[in-house]
Amino acid sequence: MIRRSTRWSPILAVTALCVVFSPAALALSLMPSGAPYLSAGLGIFNMVGAVNDDGYNRTPAELNLEYQSGTRLYGIGYLLGLLANTDGGIDGYGGVYANVLLSPHWILTPEAGIGGYRQGQSKNMGSTFLFRLELGLAYQLAAGQRLGVKIAHLSNGDLYTRNPGENEILVTYSVALR
Repeated sequence: MIRRSTRWSPILAVTALCVVFSPAALALSLMPSGAPYLSAGLGIFNMVGAVNDDGYNRTPAELNLEYQSGTRLYGIGYLLGLLANTDGGIDGYGGVYANVLLSPHWILTPEAGIGGYRQGQSKNMGSTFLFRLELGLAYQLAAGQRLGVKIAHLSNGDLYTRNPGENEILVTYSVALR
C-alpha cells in the first residue's frame, strides 16, 4: 500500500485554508454573485507518478470540465465537474467554491468536492467514492474570460484501507455564460 501522494492532501487543504483565512486574504473580498462560468482545463493526472501496489506509475493527460454557479451565498457557490484521463479514468464531482479577488484581475479559487470515480485502465484509487481539493489562480481578461492554472488532489480520505491518492496540475480557460 503506497501512501506517498496522500501526504499532499493535508498540505493542499492547509494551504487553501491559510490563504483564504489569512489576515491579508480577509482584507480582500470574496466575490459576490455574478455570472456563472464554464471552465475547461488540460493537464496531467497523477503528476507524482509514484508506483503503487498495482504497478500503475503513469502520468496520463487529463481533460477537466467544470461549471461554477453564478449564485453565491456569502461568497460561496456550488460547482459541478467532470474529469477524464487518457487511461480511461473518469471522475464526476460536485462541491463548493469561492472566488477571492486578489487584485482587479487576479482571482484565487479554492474548491472542495466529492464524487464518483470509474477506474478504466487508470489508477486504482481504492474506492469509487472520492474527495477532491483544488486551488486555482486565474487572470481575468477584459471580456470576462479567465486564463489560469490549478492544482488538485483526489483521494478517498483514508476511508478505505487502500488510498494512493493522486495529484493534478492543469492550465484552464473559463468563459462567463452570460
